[in-house]
Amino acid sequence: MYPYNRNTQLYHSRAKETQAEKPSLLAQDKRLEELLSLARTEAAETTRKFETLLDRAELSEAEQILRTMYLDGKKHLRLLQEVIFLIFDTTPQENKACETAETEEAAEVPDTCALLEELLLAEMDDISFYRALLFAMTEADLRNAFFEILTDKQNHTVALSHLYAKYFG
Repeated sequence: MYPYNRNTQLYHSRAKETQAEKPSLLAQDKRLEELLSLARTEAAETTRKFETLLDRAELSEAEQILRTMYLDGKKHLRLLQEVIFLIFDTTPQENKACETAETEEAAEVPDTCALLEELLLAEMDDISFYRALLFAMTEADLRNAFFEILTDKQNHTVALSHLYAKYFG
């Protein structure tokens, strides 16, 4: 359905060009760097939550929907990494300390209804967050990446609303 394994060419084809004509205003914005780092952390957490929902027996009929959202989360992580490289010319490193804290948090398994509701609210918040980032971007390649993430988040909200109503409504 979605070309998850495709190479977007965003990272490779524009990497050399951006080194010469890097968007200087964006690269100097420390707040943007922090926001993109936060976005990567949130995307990783959301992806783990979708993975948790995939393991729930009561949602086995919705496995394809959940798997699509999980794969979208993986795609969002890759797109955010590419955007960070294009703007700041650095490849973000994984934070192992955050991962262990989040793994301990994952040990406290919420019920499926609460997890669906939490994901739905998080995706709704992400829509406005990514819309603001989309409007802040000056280059078309950057806007396209955020537009793709934004539309996926909107689709996730619709799908999660459907699942919540179907199983817990």
